[in-house]
Amino acid sequence: MLLGLAPEMDIRFQRCIGFLLDEMPRRVGTFGLYSSLLGTTVQAREDLAQAGALARWLVFESDKGRQPGADEPLRMDSFLAQWLTGDEGALEADPRVRRLLRTAPWPGAGLLERREERANAVSLVDRLQDSTQPTWLLFSGEDSAGWRALLEFGARQRNVIPLRIECARLSGLDRFEIEDSARCAARMARLTGAPLVMDLGNGDAQQENETLRILFATVDASGCHAGVISPEDARVIGLLGAIAHELAETPALPLAARVDCVCNSARAVDVNLTEESAEAIARRYPLQVDGLEHAMYLARSRRVDHSREEPYLTRFTTACKDVASSSVSHLVERIEPVFGLDDVVLPADRKQQLNEIVDHVRLAGRVLDDWHFREQLPYGRGVTALFFGPSGTGKTMAAMGVARQLGIQILRLDLSKVVSKYIGDTEKNIDCVFHDAHKSGSAILIDEAEALMGKRSEVRDAHDRYANIEVAYLLQRMEAYDGLAILTTNLRQNLDPAFLRRLRFIVEFPRPDVAARKQIWQQCLPEASRDLDDFDFRQMARKIDLTGGNIRQISLCAAFLAAAAGTLISLKHIAQATRGELAKLGMSPVELEMNTTKVLV
Repeated sequence: MLLGLAPEMDIRFQRCIGFLLDEMPRRVGTFGLYSSLLGTTVQAREDLAQAGALARWLVFESDKGRQPGADEPLRMDSFLAQWLTGDEGALEADPRVRRLLRTAPWPGAGLLERREERANAVSLVDRLQDSTQPTWLLFSGEDSAGWRALLEFGARQRNVIPLRIECARLSGLDRFEIEDSARCAARMARLTGAPLVMDLGNGDAQQENETLRILFATVDASGCHAGVISPEDARVIGLLGAIAHELAETPALPLAARVDCVCNSARAVDVNLTEESAEAIARRYPLQVDGLEHAMYLARSRRVDHSREEPYLTRFTTACKDVASSSVSHLVERIEPVFGLDDVVLPADRKQQLNEIVDHVRLAGRVLDDWHFREQLPYGRGVTALFFGPSGTGKTMAAMGVARQLGIQILRLDLSKVVSKYIGDTEKNIDCVFHDAHKSGSAILIDEAEALMGKRSEVRDAHDRYANIEVAYLLQRMEAYDGLAILTTNLRQNLDPAFLRRLRFIVEFPRPDVAARKQIWQQCLPEASRDLDDFDFRQMARKIDLTGGNIRQISLCAAFLAAAAGTLISLKHIAQATRGELAKLGMSPVELEMNTTKVLV
């Protein structure tokens, strides 16, 4: 190596090499020349060839996994030579390393402040830096972002920069390119002492098993050990084979650490949270630490709406919600709840059921985890509710009210995109919807649930069999879901009885009575828009026997009629709008009294 480096250090050595080879234009020595200068015997040459250290570490540019011939020029690898002569960034500049390397730091490390995380992170980095430690470390579990942040945090404490290998970048490389890149990365880790970490991503993008097997084997053969981040521990262990490894089974960041990260990210945008409030946000929006950092930057970039009750907190929680739902698929419609529970007109006992749904979701962590009820529930941990009743009685509005009370958004399942004529696609789409809801912390709303959850029929042909399979799969997926799912239907009797057993709440939405209709009329007609007295509202509620959905349509139509006439909404406009709505429904007309005059509607 020293003889090979000499021509790079001083031009006089280049002239010496040309003289010794009896060929003055030659400026680079050969394996035979260097062996002769060192006085090595034939046995020494054989030992060197068998060890293969020069080839294994790609010391010379001519090496392609083999020992060089006696008359073959031995030019020192230019990046290694630059590093040996004092250029500390030369190894990282090697294209064979850069095509695998993530140069930007992993996000989230700046939010970690607890003493427990600091000690754990430093311990992990020390083990990866210890060259006498032959054991690889496998960081598994769903919180891959937590492991990345933890390792980044530990590297900062030790004042080193980890080698972040993104395995997804191996795509398209052949075997020799993978081996070259892996050996260069291992060489850099050995020479600089930097911890080597291979990131397989979040399990969304599948790398070829053979590609990863070559990568792992090459790094291990280089005498280097590494850490591997992957949610698929069984798969990675199979690819490691005989390589000694240790599985980190504990969560990267426990709930207490996530709560602390929420507090730190909120504090960066001028929001001081109590531990209880931070825990509620951590449970409501299942963001990993990188998502919390993203939400922090997003909130910081947005203006503060001082018209809100708690403007800074609202800005932060809205950013958390937007980040959590940013990867939602096209199979659902995202709905931001605009109605609250106070807008829902129902009998007192039904209203109490809606409040209980909110409590079951909000207090799930305390009951399931703190009180250990999760151990008694292998499935059915989520909250599933059925809202049934005639059309227009407020079922969808109630779903929005529950979601708004919880501070989450709704993912409404789009049947036209979920149901497929191809075998197996419907099940895949259903699984995707539940996965999106879990990742975003949203509630699932299935309107017209009888379309998906109808009674299973006797199997007469293949269509019946596959339709029954879809219903059975939806049953299983609902039981495994941990969040909030709300089903609405006008035809409860058409639902499969097996669904009813799996529902925690069944809420009936009856047709509104006179008192309820009066309240609905008053809500649908803003005070500033109307010229109506209490007698008018009582008369409308008594004589127009329609549901809330119809009343809202009449109110909107009457508003446009009044706007066109340049006046406030009066009973005359209500009468005209009601006449059209009743005709649309095929119902008999009713009479309204205006200024002691009976008007047929």
